[in-house]
Amino acid sequence: MGLLVSFISAFFWAFFDLARKICLKKIDPYNFLILFSLFQFIFFFIWILFSNYRFDLVKYITPGVILVSINVLSGILFLKSLKISELSLTIPLLSFTPLFSTIFSAFVLNENLNVYQYFGILLIVFGTMVLYAKSMKIIDICSSLKSLVSNLGAKYMFIVSIIWSITPVLDKVCFKYSSINIHGLFQSIGMLFLLILLNFKNINFSTVSKKKIHIIVISILIGTLATILQYVAIKLTLVPLMETIKRTVGQMLSVFLGNFFFNEKITNQKIFGISTISIGIIYILYLN
Repeated sequence: MGLLVSFISAFFWAFFDLARKICLKKIDPYNFLILFSLFQFIFFFIWILFSNYRFDLVKYITPGVILVSINVLSGILFLKSLKISELSLTIPLLSFTPLFSTIFSAFVLNENLNVYQYFGILLIVFGTMVLYAKSMKIIDICSSLKSLVSNLGAKYMFIVSIIWSITPVLDKVCFKYSSINIHGLFQSIGMLFLLILLNFKNINFSTVSKKKIHIIVISILIGTLATILQYVAIKLTLVPLMETIKRTVGQMLSVFLGNFFFNEKITNQKIFGISTISIGIIYILYLN
């Protein structure tokens, strides 16, 4: 059941990435995140009114506040990355998320990597270099890290991948002290408060016309469903397993959705790079 929910959640996240990129042509990233957080707050508040909940505030508050802070930071960087770079060249960088989780566990929990996992790390690094290389020639692949460093959108997404390697772990910690509905309520109201505090002077929804609002509403609905399904998946299965499914589905769909909606070219180089990254993730998480 956990695997099925993880796959369904992954598809919703992939289409949420697409919807957010479309929305960014119509609304500022900060304003979108404020609307998204406001909708989630209303949704989870109604859920609590009609359902039971569990909450230990004293034990929840520390991981909960940390989670709010890093979610706001990663949300802003993620949207900025989508706005300035191709979907098919930024989403694959989130492949580093399960990679960082694995390395973090090795150092903090003394869970040593085996030879297969080290090989998986090399595959992920190599696949990323292929994505940002000028061509499939070895010399261009070896020098592609310069392109990654010079690409602002890629740098933003790389930081996001580090942050998002921590967030599902903190979600699972929070679920020890709260139910899904109260956790969603706390996170949404915390993010809403922080976003308004950081960008109070620039909040402006007057430019969003009635013709544009429908795609924003659709995007928010997809994102809310993706969030709830991910919460359920985290409770039903291992976090690394959920992350692997989510990232692999996202990588594959980013190429095809980017091509269909934004005319981003599907090249053999992109397919090879993404496939290599996906194989690397499988080596890290399953061959242990």
